[in-house]
Amino acid sequence: MIIFEFPGTGKTTLSKKNDRAIDLELSEIKYDNSTVQHLTKEQRKAIRRPLSSKGYKKKYVQQAKFYHEKGYLVLVAINMMLWLLLAMRTWSDQSFHVVVPSWQLRQEYKWRYQERGNNRRFITEVMLVWYPTTWFFGLMALIFPNQVTILQSGEYLGKVCLTKGYLSSGKMT
Repeated sequence: MIIFEFPGTGKTTLSKKNDRAIDLELSEIKYDNSTVQHLTKEQRKAIRRPLSSKGYKKKYVQQAKFYHEKGYLVLVAINMMLWLLLAMRTWSDQSFHVVVPSWQLRQEYKWRYQERGNNRRFITEVMLVWYPTTWFFGLMALIFPNQVTILQSGEYLGKVCLTKGYLSSGKMT
């Protein structure tokens, strides 16, 4: 299962708590982190964008497919959704789910980003796409309720995955 999520929904937390969930944003495939290897992965996410790795989108898709075929719950940032959906057209198992917050939770999520140490540039970029993204997926949730989940205040990805049965295998720590 591929899960596409909006920033701040709990990808990192879920992947740290469940051995069957893989957060591709924590992998080394997205950025060339050679100049910031002394920082933790969370600290790297908070700095100004490091250099993109050559061919990272292709590597990202390959890794998603690899873990998906192995039966992992693959957690993917929503900005990679188009690339993966295009690639998934040729996959035998095309199961995916989208998780985004309600459009009304803009302030709650801005606070989440600040609390987890994201830099101002990241927060600004997310806030700029907030309404178009959350409204679009809010409409998609009405049309495809089994494919799109809208989070309410205080909800996180882990609850969605448990409710939908995506975490029936694997251990929660």
